[in-house]
Amino acid sequence: MSGKSSFRFVLLGIALGALLAIAGCTVPVNVTLDPSGHPAYACGIPADARVTRVIDGDTIAVKTAGGREETVRILGIDTPETEEHGNWGTEYEGISDPSYLTAWGHRARNQTERLVKGKSVSLVTDCRAGERDRYGRLLAYVGVEGSDLGSLLLQEGYARVYTEESFEKKQQYLMLQSGAQLAGAGIWSAAKTPERPPGSPVSIASVQYDAPGDDRDNLNGEYVVLASDGPVNLSGWTIADNSGTIYTFGNVVIPPGDHVTLYIGSGTPSGTSLYWNLSAPLLGNDADAVTLRDPQGKAMAVYRWGQ
Repeated sequence: MSGKSSFRFVLLGIALGALLAIAGCTVPVNVTLDPSGHPAYACGIPADARVTRVIDGDTIAVKTAGGREETVRILGIDTPETEEHGNWGTEYEGISDPSYLTAWGHRARNQTERLVKGKSVSLVTDCRAGERDRYGRLLAYVGVEGSDLGSLLLQEGYARVYTEESFEKKQQYLMLQSGAQLAGAGIWSAAKTPERPPGSPVSIASVQYDAPGDDRDNLNGEYVVLASDGPVNLSGWTIADNSGTIYTFGNVVIPPGDHVTLYIGSGTPSGTSLYWNLSAPLLGNDADAVTLRDPQGKAMAVYRWGQ
């Protein structure tokens, strides 16, 4: 190495050390270089980028100012998957229906796309979290138009805090999640609204009242999920929304510990999937309720939202 090259290398090391000191980092972080050989990321220091694609609610593709193409996992949050097989679990407190979670996965992706697609953003890595996850994705807070994207998605109920990670904003994010849960915002609306009289053998586990996309083009994106602890024959039971539109169940049994899903649109009944066969959307996106009654007309479960 020549004397001049050695001197430049020392200066680069000093500059990087100063940046880390300014950021208050106490944990070492691997610094990558952009195509021109300059530092691309230092924890706590914003790096400019433009969003080229939204992969799902918590993952985006960007091109940095230095020309680097990156897949970015939004640090500290987790949105539901867009495929049902990825939503079997207990990560979302009080919500376990994979179909419901999948619908919110699509809505979270759409919201992230509305907020950042094609826009300039700032990426900030976190010394506690490290620079990349096990898949090689950049872990970063994403700033857009003066706001923190993770905070926006948590406040609006599109995401949960990814508590499995260690990161600086965890307590702040947990407070935002608690506020969304108390307000019944977004995905958390299903966790607080069902009403089930004592002794009722059936509950309304969840209601997807706002279908992804245009409701008129996706009637089966609206549905009601019924659950039971034991086998219940629903023959003669009815369910209706506030407009008085009624569906009457045939000889359908809810298996023990399982659920039955009633879709608003058309289809061929199979197993625990039923269809109302309506030709237009039914459930109000802003406010409505569905009531389940037994064959004698007694209300056995109610699910309300926006009221």
